[in-house]
Amino acid sequence: MGFAELMTLVDRDRPDPGTWIEQGAPHEDALEVGRAVADLTRYDVSFPDGWNPVADWPEFDGLTADAVARAVERLMLRPARSRAAGIASLVISTAVLGRVPDHGAPVPKCVMVERAGKPAWFMRRAAVDAFGREYTLEIDGYNRRTCRPHRGAYRKFVLSPDPTGDILGRIDYQIWVSALAALESALAIRLVSHKLTFSHRSATPWIDGRDMLGVQLFRAFDGEDAKKQKTAC
Repeated sequence: MGFAELMTLVDRDRPDPGTWIEQGAPHEDALEVGRAVADLTRYDVSFPDGWNPVADWPEFDGLTADAVARAVERLMLRPARSRAAGIASLVISTAVLGRVPDHGAPVPKCVMVERAGKPAWFMRRAAVDAFGREYTLEIDGYNRRTCRPHRGAYRKFVLSPDPTGDILGRIDYQIWVSALAALESALAIRLVSHKLTFSHRSATPWIDGRDMLGVQLFRAFDGEDAKKQKTAC
């Protein structure tokens, strides 16, 4: 009987339970690549002056810059060692999957904030906390008694859909590009039987004809810090 009849293959040679094929020791170059990838867990990310992962988007009166700042804040809230481990994991996962990190980021729309299908109004009010410290809070600026906004009320605009995930995707892509450059630099003189083929990847392939600054990597952990980070992974 064949596969089409039973939806499985039978009477095929297979190893006995608990056995495997001995392929010998790994090649020294493979070990060097493994060490170089592991060394990426000693790095962290930095953002150079003038960095903008969505330079192909309109500014939307500052909303784009605010979205980028929120995405960076979200990334940097992770512990530094977690970010470092993520760099190596990103390189490994893309190599296993055989693909480039997704950097697609469609331009979002700038829309007015609404409530119940109508434009929402907001206003700021000063307040004092239990310790006597002054702060400002944002409250509803619509007067439902007069069915009109309060004096000094304003409307708000947001980017839709929320672009945070797309911006973080572009950050991941730029981290990947910087990590590959670090690997090329580390392996250039360490391989014994293979030769690297260097390739330049743009940090901003979404911008035609321009290669702008991308996320940079710097060595953040050495010595005992590196050992502790490896243990934490």
